[in-house]
This record gives sequence, structure tokens and C-alpha cells, in this order.
Amino acid sequence: MKINVAIIGLGVVGKKRRKYIEQNRYFNLIAVSDIRFKKNFVKKKIYHFKNYNDIFNSNLNINCIFITLPNYLSAKVTKFALQKKIHVFCEKPPAKNYKELLSIKKFLKKSVKLKYGFNHRYHGSIKLAKKIIDEKKLGNILNVRALYGKSKILTYEKSDWRSKKKYAGGGILTDQGIHMIDLIKFFCGDFLEFKSFVSNNFWGYDIEDDVLAIMRNKNIMASIHSTALRWEHKFRMEISLERGSINLNGILSGSKTYGKERIEILEKYKKNKYIKKRYYFKKDKSWKEEVDEFADIVKHDYTVKVGNYFDAINVMYMINQIYNNDRKLK
Repeated sequence: MKINVAIIGLGVVGKKRRKYIEQNRYFNLIAVSDIRFKKNFVKKKIYHFKNYNDIFNSNLNINCIFITLPNYLSAKVTKFALQKKIHVFCEKPPAKNYKELLSIKKFLKKSVKLKYGFNHRYHGSIKLAKKIIDEKKLGNILNVRALYGKSKILTYEKSDWRSKKKYAGGGILTDQGIHMIDLIKFFCGDFLEFKSFVSNNFWGYDIEDDVLAIMRNKNIMASIHSTALRWEHKFRMEISLERGSINLNGILSGSKTYGKERIEILEKYKKNKYIKKRYYFKKDKSWKEEVDEFADIVKHDYTVKVGNYFDAINVMYMINQIYNNDRKLK
């Protein structure tokens, strides 16, 4: 028996999710909603609603929803679906802020699956880096330096909600830097100590456009630069380990502006002597793998191991700490 699916929000990300939902053998897409629809209609046996509430108020037997909405609606719709015992896949960020995400905890049920979309974990370079780190071939991580930057806050969708704190919750760190924060946590575990500088000096919105932060746990120091002032888009993470290093450069994306996705592995074998290996990744399978994994989770009652509520709450906690450490921007 197939899993009946609805998508709430059919923008760029929603359309990308739709492609792989329709390809999945377990999923059956029966409804979508988007405020850009002029009216409700049915096309190719799929119900199209202008208002997402119409999906919940319909007589459709919906088992699972994908939420690809602006930040200020994510937590609200997630709670509503969980109350109705509908499985939820919600895109990042999981909420406007840490406090808002905390309010979801009381709606969690073992029988209802909740997964958040952190698709960067599914990129080929990231999976290879994680494998090397877990195998301890290069020893333990010593430090991490990360940069994720683009040239503006607003997107090619020409929507301005991302530039307003009341809708977005935060700026470039919440929008894009959240991926890098999640990867740092993925590789290194939790961090409890933070120092940061947060600025909106250039674009002048009431959310930040530039963030520099350092963090520390018992064994590892890490730094991140999350910026909307990077005219040449950049994704880079340098991981230093006891017996070598892992350098991640470029990431495959829809915009194709972050360069080729590649990983460089240096393994020390003598004093100042290294073996260097470099791998390139030509196809982004992250969106498909994430959708397929969620289908398996719902179909077979598996536990959500990647992108679960506790992953999300820890990432939002880290972002909250970075914001609160520099109180100049409120």
C-alpha cells in the first residue's frame, strides 16, 4: 500500500522535492498547496490548493506531508500535522528560532515520524569525509575552519520575506550557514562555548548579512564565516586531524555557482611528507537520497537517525548561542 503525500509550498525547493517524491515507489503524491495558485483545482489526479489549510480540511487520506514554507510557518504547520498524526518532512530551518522549535517537543509521538531536511549531509563529498573521520584512519579531529558565502540575502524567487526578521527569524546564518553549522556538529559533536561577531552593516536589513563565529568543545575548536557579502560564491571546510587533513571545496547546487564538488585528503606518513588524494563528484544525489530515506522510514517504521528533532534542536541551539554572544544586532 502506497503512502499518500502532500506538499505544502511549491517554490523552488518544493518542486525539487516533488520530482523525487513522484519517482519514489512508496510515495503517492495526491495534493499540493501554494499561495501562487489562483484557485483550487485538480490536475492529473493531484489536488491543488491555494491555502494549505484546505489540505488538512479536505477528505483526502494524507499520511505524510513535505513542508517547504517560509520560516515563520514551518513550526506552526509541523505542530498541526503532528497533532493529526501525519508524518512530517520539514525543510530547514526547522523554525524561526530556537525557542519556537522547543515548543514542538510536546507534539512528538513515537508513532509519527518527523524529519528535517539537511540535504548537505547526503552529498558525496560529505559522506566520504564522515566515513574517513569515523574510521579514525587520520586520528581525531583537532580543529575545523568553514566558509559558506553568497552575494545577497534575497533569492531569485524575488520574495523579500528572507530580509525581514519577523518572517525569517534570522539572516544568512539561519538561511544558509545553518547547513555548515549542521555539518560541523555532524563531524565534531556538540559545542557549548561560543564567541561571535554578527553584522548587518552592508545590506541594512534587520537581519544579519555577515557572521564570524568560533566555538569550542572539550577537544575541538571550530570557526565559521557565514556571509552574504561573498561576491564569488564559496563553500569550503578544512578539517585538521592528528595524522592528516580533509579539505572540502565546492558543493553541487541548483544555482551551480559554488564550483565543482571535491574533497582533498592528506595523509601524513613521515615528517612533512604527505600522501594526497583528490576526488570529484559530478552528480548531486542528496535530494533523492533524502526523500527515499524518509519513504523507507515511514513505510517500514524505522527510526529517524539523520535530521531528527534532536539534530534540529542542537543546530538551532548553536545558532542561538552565536546570535546571543554578540548582542549588538537585535
